[in-house]
Amino acid sequence: MPGDLVGEYRGRVIDVALEGETSSAWNSDPSYTLLFALDDDLTIDAGVKGNSIRFMNHSCDPNCETSVEGDRVFVHARRRIQPGEELTYDYNLRPGDPADSPDAYACKCGSKMCRGTMIDGELLRSTRTVTRTNNR
Repeated sequence: MPGDLVGEYRGRVIDVALEGETSSAWNSDPSYTLLFALDDDLTIDAGVKGNSIRFMNHSCDPNCETSVEGDRVFVHARRRIQPGEELTYDYNLRPGDPADSPDAYACKCGSKMCRGTMIDGELLRSTRTVTRTNNR
């Protein structure tokens, strides 16, 4: 049911400066990550002490959503989820390097609402607005 708790994204809480030392950093695929940014300073590294929530996939039209409460992240249902249905949430990625292309974080969720990237939709809209304004 909408609002029902699906689970908690678990792992060790680390300073963002340590992200380069995680298992996610060793993988050459930029779309592979077991990291969840809590804010500009802290990240959850689910590669250490993580649970199965870390394996939830991204979707541009997800059936779940996340909420950050201090240094904890909870996953809740956005709608009724059918038995056997894959659980997904929107990763809303915010790359650390502004030069990163949305193509580097390609989305293949297949939803009718797919924006083609796992980068945060609001960030994309604001970047496109700034780009259009600067190109006038």
